[in-house]
Amino acid sequence: MKSMVLKHAATAAVLVAAGFMLAGCGGSPELHQPKALQQLPKAGYHMQTLWSEDIGSGPGSSVSGLQAAVEHHRVYAAGSNGRVSARHLKNGKAIWSVDTNTPLIAGPGVGNGVVVVATRNGELRALSAKNGKSLWHQQLSSEVIAAPAIAHHTLVARTLDGRVVAFDVGSGDRKWTVQRSEPKLTMRGTSSPVIKGRNVYVGMDSGKVLALKLATGEKRWAQTVALPTGRSQLARIVDIDADPVIKQNDLYAISVGNRLAAMALSGGNIRWKQKVGSSKGLVVGNQSIYTVNPDSKVLALSLNGGSKRWQNKALAYRHLSPPALYHGGVLVGDYQGYLHWLGSDNGKEIGRGHPFGQGIRAKPLVVGNKVLVLGTGGTLAAVQFVSAGGS
Repeated sequence: MKSMVLKHAATAAVLVAAGFMLAGCGGSPELHQPKALQQLPKAGYHMQTLWSEDIGSGPGSSVSGLQAAVEHHRVYAAGSNGRVSARHLKNGKAIWSVDTNTPLIAGPGVGNGVVVVATRNGELRALSAKNGKSLWHQQLSSEVIAAPAIAHHTLVARTLDGRVVAFDVGSGDRKWTVQRSEPKLTMRGTSSPVIKGRNVYVGMDSGKVLALKLATGEKRWAQTVALPTGRSQLARIVDIDADPVIKQNDLYAISVGNRLAAMALSGGNIRWKQKVGSSKGLVVGNQSIYTVNPDSKVLALSLNGGSKRWQNKALAYRHLSPPALYHGGVLVGDYQGYLHWLGSDNGKEIGRGHPFGQGIRAKPLVVGNKVLVLGTGGTLAAVQFVSAGGS
């Protein structure tokens, strides 16, 4: 669960309430102890650590959008202390490493030969993917706490104050800015923009998804995923903090306001909605949608209509990461640094590993058979699951 921030008119009473009441974003108003892990009954797979490297200071308990990114067999990662590095995907050995001399909070986004990170003071910094050389920097109106998206020589970032901004990724020149009014009380988190073709799709704190022309920022359509309900400001939170997911001709988005929606990519028309909420994320497989609810229960829902297929409660309250698809199953990390592999048929755990003793809050990044896992202490590991009878 991402922490909350009251914008414009912060009061201590509301902020204290935000720390203890989670009902407004679909969770329980009570505090729960994380469920203890049970020994797996003769797991069919075990995890191998292929390599593990220190990439700099991790985010610790702070909300951040730091993550690993892969392009052309290179892994790019950033530490909260300002260090950005490129490594060989095969063995984790450093290709280059530079110090930006400023604390970082999100990224990197990678594309078109450029690596972009966001600083804690609301600045974007672009580096050469080849050698880490500084290319340009731009000051924004507020923080960017989700990785920017890059495609077609355009970078798109979503700021905490409700702006969507686009830059020429080579020069850093601003192309356009779109601003939408945001609720006073929101969670301290945003989703990353998603670029598909010549459009960019953005989840907003208002509970809406915007479709914008990538070249100009002109609105193609806007669709509401969740509407504010309830009497308190907490109960009316409807942020879309999980990245929208595009599969074929549909877009899927989930709000903390207890709504999951499938909509047509072309015009935004709603295909169906379900009463499911999350700030963590969702992934879409061939037959199911997988998400993690505010109580860290993993859910599988039908791709056609969103009906619940199964729910895994064994990892409840373990502060799970966003889910990732892996060989037909689902991967999630937890607060103790365990990586869990769940089967797609019934959600039962078929493999578990412990690459390090740091929490895993970033989405595991799957590249072929490898899984890149980033720890809250700044360790980046590449792992894979193999048959218990294999090597």
